[in-house]
Amino acid sequence: MPQPDSAKNDPPQPQPQPNAVEPQRWWRVTPGGVDAAFAEQRRIDPLGHTVHAWLGALACASIAAPTSAVELGAIGVVAAMLIRIHRHWRTMPRFFLQPLMLVVLAWALLGLASRVWALGPHAAWVHEFGVLRFGILAAALWPVADRRALLLGALVVGFAAAQLSQLSHAIGTALDIDALTWNRLPGRNSGWLDPVIGGSILTAALGLHLPAALWGRGRWRLLGSLGTGVTLVGILATGTRGAWLAAAALVAIACLVAIAKIKPRARLVRTGLVLLTVLTIGATVAWLTVGEQLRARFDTGRDEITRAIEHQEFTTDTGARLMMGWWAMQALADRPLSGTGLGGYEAWSRAHVAAQGIDPTTRRFHAHAHNALLHTAATLGVPGLVLALAFITLAITGSARRQPGDGPPGYADGPCFAIVGLLLVSAFDSIHVNSQTAALLAVLLIFAVRHRPSAC
Repeated sequence: MPQPDSAKNDPPQPQPQPNAVEPQRWWRVTPGGVDAAFAEQRRIDPLGHTVHAWLGALACASIAAPTSAVELGAIGVVAAMLIRIHRHWRTMPRFFLQPLMLVVLAWALLGLASRVWALGPHAAWVHEFGVLRFGILAAALWPVADRRALLLGALVVGFAAAQLSQLSHAIGTALDIDALTWNRLPGRNSGWLDPVIGGSILTAALGLHLPAALWGRGRWRLLGSLGTGVTLVGILATGTRGAWLAAAALVAIACLVAIAKIKPRARLVRTGLVLLTVLTIGATVAWLTVGEQLRARFDTGRDEITRAIEHQEFTTDTGARLMMGWWAMQALADRPLSGTGLGGYEAWSRAHVAAQGIDPTTRRFHAHAHNALLHTAATLGVPGLVLALAFITLAITGSARRQPGDGPPGYADGPCFAIVGLLLVSAFDSIHVNSQTAALLAVLLIFAVRHRPSAC
């Protein structure tokens, strides 16, 4: 059909391109913008990206080692981040402008400002604020967050190495070989880690393995089951009662998620049998190897709680922890907006006891409240508590979202459950104050931000 002359003279209209990439602003964090930034750095520096990724894996493998080894393991990946900054700088705004990281930055600024009103000595503030130095690990690992499967595997290797140190200690203790042991109290086997830190670290490791054991497939399910059983034995061997309770709660939560997640329902029977077998074998091994120590630790804890409640005796290990939690709540009531400032909890506690006419030498004082949320409330007040709750919410919801490149079946959900494990054990320890647990939490941030790059 002939067209009118006016239509013949119209300029041709551009046709929409279905695969065209919309220009991305550096301050806008979108899935497409994140993937584009990572694709650009791989295009211009593929070798540097590969080297950076393996140095990141080394840092992750060192995360369950003593603090000095954690810091040494981080040197390579931090150096790679700094050397390659002109190659990967486009990825950085896509990390720090995500809600989870904005909360972390707000926390850091609040902690820095708290020096103005901190009650403790300058050294105490420096120590507590200084733990934030491990945040550079998250920044250094982010440019290779598209290699999350590699980093996740390195974490598994690092946890396995920590448990091998427990095996070494057990053999050295049994055969009286001092070279294979670490300086630990009788009945406490945490290998090269402090027993409390070891319990917290291994609870996170349990969270990493549980999903693979419950809903993984093939060799990943086998590895997850083996890791779950061995880690449970390791947690029991540390003698850390808070970690025992946290691990039990974590297993219960994982089972509830498995019931909701696994389809068809017929697979639940097999999953239940797998978990029951793992728990039975783990409990049997633990009882045969450290059964007497476990019973002694349990009886001691029960006795200390009874003495604290019925006789107000707070000089025992458990009694002192209960009292520190109570002091933290009183510190919040006394200073709801500012808190005591980082590093000021112990100074406030001593002054509070003295003001009540109690001789401070009759009480035990620690630098933190042995409960992450209570310690946060005591040191940074309501603003700090709000930031902590926001962090928990964003970290769990972000890590629960599956994205391409998160890892093999089952293990892709591991970081989320590792974060939940740390949250559960934080009821008994201030994980953000202790260097090794803070470093592990920093590494898990790259698995927890909402928009992560697809695997390369």
